[in-house]
Amino acid sequence: MSKKFLPPVICSLIILILIYLLISNGMAFTAEYPMAEMDDGWTITLNGGVHKDVTLTRFSEIIDGTLERGDNIVMTTTLPDLGDIPFPVILFKSRYTTLTVYVDDQYFFDFGSEMYAENKFLGKSYHFITLPHDFAGRKLKLEMRVSENDAFRNLNPPIIGSQPDVEGDFIHRHLPIIATGMFLMVFGLSFLCITMFFVSSVPDIRAFLLGSLFCINLALWIMSYYSIVSPFIRSKNETQLEYFTMYLIVPYCYLFLYLVQKIENKRLYLTAALLTTGITIAQYTLHYVFGIHMKVTLPMYHIAGAFGFGVITYYLIRNIRKKDISESGMIQMLGMFVFGLAQFIHLGIYYLTKKQYIPNANFLSMMILDVGCLFFVLCQLANYLVFITSAYAQRQEYASLTHLAYADGLTNLPNRARADKILEDLEKTNLDYCIISIDINGLKTVNDEFGHPSGDKYIKDFAKVLTTTFDGVGFCARIGGDEFLVVLEESSVKDVDALLGRMNSALNVMNALYSEYRRSVATGYAFRHECPENATSHEVYLLADQRMYELKRKMHEELGIHNRL
Repeated sequence: MSKKFLPPVICSLIILILIYLLISNGMAFTAEYPMAEMDDGWTITLNGGVHKDVTLTRFSEIIDGTLERGDNIVMTTTLPDLGDIPFPVILFKSRYTTLTVYVDDQYFFDFGSEMYAENKFLGKSYHFITLPHDFAGRKLKLEMRVSENDAFRNLNPPIIGSQPDVEGDFIHRHLPIIATGMFLMVFGLSFLCITMFFVSSVPDIRAFLLGSLFCINLALWIMSYYSIVSPFIRSKNETQLEYFTMYLIVPYCYLFLYLVQKIENKRLYLTAALLTTGITIAQYTLHYVFGIHMKVTLPMYHIAGAFGFGVITYYLIRNIRKKDISESGMIQMLGMFVFGLAQFIHLGIYYLTKKQYIPNANFLSMMILDVGCLFFVLCQLANYLVFITSAYAQRQEYASLTHLAYADGLTNLPNRARADKILEDLEKTNLDYCIISIDINGLKTVNDEFGHPSGDKYIKDFAKVLTTTFDGVGFCARIGGDEFLVVLEESSVKDVDALLGRMNSALNVMNALYSEYRRSVATGYAFRHECPENATSHEVYLLADQRMYELKRKMHEELGIHNRL
């Protein structure tokens, strides 16, 4: 990657760090009252079999095989004594099960029983379960009925404490995911609005538009994957949103690659992309039409995702070898590869944990996904900055070329072409303008006696005087070797003679300071209202030019300008 793209990348990284630090400091947490994680000492009845003194984080050890739909789990324990705490609650996460809560066999809470009876999809959800004020020492019973095959192997221990403290602890534990989700959403929505204005006129911006939509999709996915919303807003569809957005990731990647990458065999590539999209549509159809829940078809997504990561890796290696991709495309490819790698590692951890080859690695898995998503959005942000920088450079280059086309090379004043454009534009208005024709006296003699460098200096000195005199008042241009033009719009409010007198006074001051030769000009001006009603700006200029030559002739005859330069 060339050095000119390092500033946008560094700037993007700084922005991400600042946002993360801002959110971290704003969500700092210290519990006001005692809290406890209820992991040990559970008695669990699984389909009639009783297991005593069970640690919930080692729940998989008491499962013979896998959990199946209809399995019944009853967990009991004694509530701890935390002292006098206000608004006592338990935070517990159910996983594809119903949840009924009893305290001393008194019913307190129910989730999902009706949905289970109707064979509706029960996903993952956090629950705040309100406890009686005198909960200490009382028996807690959690009863769950499994709604999906292979629903889970491990359970998160319930957390008990004052509700504000438990909520704050939950936010603090999930701060990386919350910060990432919020940033992805804000970034995606902001740049989606920006790119929508240019998508029809700038073809290359389609990748930016898709990147914005992808960031929004990732924000919804990662927040729903970790059930960030359910503790605060009761939603039965959060896990459906998780699967819906997750199954879109692979089609997004194929389409994203198609926009930023040179595809050699498009037919084969599009076949793979359409097949993957077809799998996603089939998963949605099975879930919403035939009631075969999206969790059941999860292995189909894993296969498609692993294959998609292989495609991304192939194109990244190909780009590094052939170097036939733009810098912008390479930035986006790198972001896509790191995101795909994070997903692939996460998938490996998921299956290793499921097969009990490694212990529960929720935090490690969360951080890997977090880094992958952040790196992708970092590359998107860097690419936006690169795009803006390139667009600004192109605009500056265009402005420079335009300036060269319409500027006089010696004085840097507008040239004849620019003056002709101004005169043409004047004909489209109803303004009463004034055109001043100016001709330098004695330029040929200065060139002959003192050399062309002196003649050039004479022209440049007068150009400075002209610019100073009419700065902010009118348009000035050099239209020939010793010919200049000034256009005054709304001339009725300007004293033309006073302006010309100021210009001649400045020339006299210059003559007094630098007396090598005398500097003077002949001028003539005409107003639009002096000409016939349908007269063109060219005719107004001709009248001003005629008056300039009359004055020039008088200066030569009466004042001897020709002999004294």
